[in-house]
Amino acid sequence: MTAAAEFDPEVTALARRHAPQVWEAALQAAKSAAVEVLTRRLTEAILTSATGPRATEAPEPVVPDPGPGLCAYAITWSHAEVPETLAEIDATPAVRLLAHEELAVVVARVDVGVFADLDKEAGPPDSVDPGSRLAVLARQHDAVVRAVFEGYPVLPLRFGTVVRDDRAAVLLLEDHRADVSEWLSRIDGHREWGVRVALPEPAPARKPPPAGISGTDYLTARARQLNGDQEVQTLARSVVSTLHESLSRCSADAARRERLPAFFDASYLVRQDQEETFRALVRRVEGDLAAVGATLRSTGPWPPYSFTPPQLVVGS
Repeated sequence: MTAAAEFDPEVTALARRHAPQVWEAALQAAKSAAVEVLTRRLTEAILTSATGPRATEAPEPVVPDPGPGLCAYAITWSHAEVPETLAEIDATPAVRLLAHEELAVVVARVDVGVFADLDKEAGPPDSVDPGSRLAVLARQHDAVVRAVFEGYPVLPLRFGTVVRDDRAAVLLLEDHRADVSEWLSRIDGHREWGVRVALPEPAPARKPPPAGISGTDYLTARARQLNGDQEVQTLARSVVSTLHESLSRCSADAARRERLPAFFDASYLVRQDQEETFRALVRRVEGDLAAVGATLRSTGPWPPYSFTPPQLVVGS
């Protein structure tokens, strides 16, 4: 559909004859808006195609057949402890530390079959039933990782990582010993924080001008409306770019993601004695973003889920 299709022939003719500059401005603004919408939808489609099943976080158990096994949640130091209150959360199974030299893997004995066919329950986070098997298992996994993380650095393992027995768990530690030890030492005393910015919904296109309003007035108002949406994006982009640079400087590491529909989505690995500085920087720009209708949300602290080196993603 062309831009002119929104107007009746009489309004279109009036606009082209009496307000050609406004008409051209409106056309250019409409084209820019259309390109942005198409780019966003195309990007989402490409990401969905590229990530495939992994985007649903569906587990791929190491043990293929139903039966007893060990669910592995995280790797930490061998002197770490598991809080006794952990079992009160979502009926979490009895968790223990299986140590080997300076490292330990956090495990619990489970029926491997409980992880079967979880992909059928997966979907967008907001659509998952909180009482479903997937949601319960995911909460258990996060509760275990966070409980240990309260006192010790952890390498979170992929949700659904299962090994057959204690010997297999020890082999997991042996295979990654050097890299994990170095990584745990590096992130000790750090926690992950997230920052996400969302823009206001674009102004809806107005209906054809009612009787008594000239085509020129309508086109002028519509051009201002479209230019206003673009101005919001330009201002917000400038603010978050400056914010990201500032937050990165007071963080040990940063990971910025293109995660639709968020306008800005990033995680930061922050040393605990720098967290107040980090949070102050976030608060400082909340008002600037609110002034253009954007919203900023900060979350944390979290275990360092976003900063595990690819070679240490065990169970993927």
